[in-house]
Amino acid sequence: MRIPVLNDYIRRSNEEIVRLRAEKGGEVANQYFYPPGLLPKLPGRFYYLFGKPIQTKGREKELKDKESANELYLHIKYEIESNMAYLIKMREEDPYRGIIDRTVHRAVSASVDQVPTFEP
Repeated sequence: MRIPVLNDYIRRSNEEIVRLRAEKGGEVANQYFYPPGLLPKLPGRFYYLFGKPIQTKGREKELKDKESANELYLHIKYEIESNMAYLIKMREEDPYRGIIDRTVHRAVSASVDQVPTFEP
């Protein structure tokens, strides 16, 4: 929509198409249809990490206290945020992040069932 010529084309084509939400009113009826881009994004890698388990069993009384429950919440939040920060850092440093890099690596030096990954 930031390209003026393309923006005008999309607006004109939206005026000519059949409205699927014609019976609706307001903002829902006035939504434009934006066709997908010419090249779809190639699927990327999934980065995930299983953190250390946090035991809550046997802490029912402690969790009913608002202050201690908030303390546990902040601990869990910290663990999740630090794991996410680690994964983002590893994703940026991953030499096999792109599908082309992985494919070339597998074709040249890796076995069929081995997936290249970063070193933790």
